[in-house]
Parts: sequence; structure tokens; C-alpha cells
Amino acid sequence: MTTASNAPFPVTRWSLVAGARAAADPTRKRAALEELCALYWRPIYGFLRRRGLGVAEAQDAAQGFFLSLLEEDLFARAQAETGRMRNFLLGALQRWQRGEWRKAQAEKRGGGHELFSLDGMAEEDGFEAAGADDDTPERHFEKSCALALLEAAMQRLAQEQRAAGKGEIFDTLRPLLAPLGGEASLTQDGAAKHLRLTPEALRVTLHRLRKRFAEVLRETVADTLADPDEQAIQEEMNALRAAFQ
Repeated sequence: MTTASNAPFPVTRWSLVAGARAAADPTRKRAALEELCALYWRPIYGFLRRRGLGVAEAQDAAQGFFLSLLEEDLFARAQAETGRMRNFLLGALQRWQRGEWRKAQAEKRGGGHELFSLDGMAEEDGFEAAGADDDTPERHFEKSCALALLEAAMQRLAQEQRAAGKGEIFDTLRPLLAPLGGEASLTQDGAAKHLRLTPEALRVTLHRLRKRFAEVLRETVADTLADPDEQAIQEEMNALRAAFQ
């Protein structure tokens, strides 16, 4: 059975939810929540924007939702979910949004509580609110979560490669692994010239790096599952692929 990774990079671990739910220490619970915020605020914010909220409203709502996870102990409901991080968060968000969050959010904002910078959301609003016109908020959420997983896996691989002294090779070949938004196009010939490798050596290096990226992505996906058995991991991998179709 594939288990969650023990890599030091703080990826999208289901254990964050379990730890936050069980933590008696408010500091530990808040730290776990802050990691979730950093990883998932884009899908949450994008979902709210696709539900028709304006920029300021969606910023307030995203902030309020993450605060409610901490202050109202919504982690306690995670056991009733399917054990998939994206399902838990979307279900919790939908339940929370159906409540009277506007009054509670106004009180929280007035009290100066903040888990992450609202400026960051404003800067990336154009990207997060974009998508196909016929995308539902739920479909957009799935795409954004898939992109967050790819980014987390890529960062994890970057840390691993740099620790091994292969930072320049990784940085050069990164656009050829799984191009993410905004990355410049690159040919294998151009990469080979930059790294002073023969075309054959470049192909071998790229093949190995792609294989390792696939392994890291699978580990990252496993980290989002409460019970990461082979079937559950494969189902999530299939869902990730489907999100980009």
C-alpha cells in the first residue's frame, strides 16, 4: 500500500485536518489551519468568485470560512466526509456559506482577525476568476484544486532536486515537466544547449525527472486522503486528469 510521504515540504496532508481536530493546543490547531489556508485559498476564493461574489465579498468570505474552520471546530465534521481533502473543504464551504456568514464575518473582520493577506487574493483575482464560461463553481473548484496539487508536487520536487545539488537542471527543465500557467515555452534543444548536454543526455535526464515528478505527484495525492490505499489514490489521480479535460 502506498502511504503518505514523509518529505519535509508541507504538502496537502489530510493529517493536517486530523491534527487540527485533535489538537488541544490552540497554537497547534491554528498552525495546521494556516498551512491549509496557504494551500487551498485559491480554490476556495475561486469558488466564491464563480458563485457571483465580488472581489471584496469573496475576500471576506474566504477569510471568514477559514476562520470558521478554526473557531467553530468544523474539523470535527471531517470524519463524516469521504476522506478526500477537496471533498471535505468543498462540503464544509457550502455548508458554511448557506449559514448567516455575513454577520459573523463582519464581526471577525472588525476584530482584526486575519489568516492570510487579502492583497494576495486581489493580485491573482484575474487568474482565479477565469475559466470556461460554462464552468460551474464546483467544476472550477475541481480545476483549481488539481492545479494546487500540481503546484505542491512541483515545489516538493524542486526542494528535493535543489537539496541534491541539481537546482539548475530542475529550474531549466521545469517547464517541460508539467507546464503551469505563465511559464515560458522551452524546447528540448534549447534546454540541452543551456545545460551543455547532448540531446541524448538531455532526453535521459528529462525522462528521469518526469518519472520522479509522477512519483512525487502520486505521493502528494496520497497525502490528501485519509486512507491512501491504491484504489483511492488511483481514483484521485483519475479525477486530477479529468479536471483538465
